[in-house]
Amino acid sequence: MTLPATRPKARRAGPDLLVLARFEEFTGWLLDRTAKWPKNVRFTLTQRIENHALDLVELLVAARYRRAGRRARLEEANLTLERMRHLFRLARGAGACPFTVFEASMRALDECGRMLHGWRRGLRSRGETP
Repeated sequence: MTLPATRPKARRAGPDLLVLARFEEFTGWLLDRTAKWPKNVRFTLTQRIENHALDLVELLVAARYRRAGRRARLEEANLTLERMRHLFRLARGAGACPFTVFEASMRALDECGRMLHGWRRGLRSRGETP
C-alpha cells in the first residue's frame, strides 16, 4: 500500500492518526483473511469480528475529528478492542482461525491497544475535557 506523495507520513502526524492508519490497514488485511474462514462460523464469529473491526474504525475516526466526547469514544474503542481479542480466542478454539492469522491479529490488536492507550494518556496530560 503506497501513500500519495503529498500526504505526510503517519509517524509525524501524531498518535491519533497513527493508530487510525494502522487499524485501517489491519482491518483491510483482516477482511481478506476472514473471507476464507469456514462457512459454519461465517455468520457468527466471522461477522462479529468484522463488525467490531469496522465499528472500531468508525470510533477512531469520530474520536479523531470530534473533540466533544473524545474520551468516551476512546473508552468505547478500547472496550471494542477487548471484545475483538475474546472473539479471536473463541474463533481459534473453534478451529476457524488458523494459527498464523490468530498470531498476527493478536499482535496487531496489541499494537493498536498500546497506541490507543498512548492517545488516551496524552489527552489526560493535556487536560482535555470529556
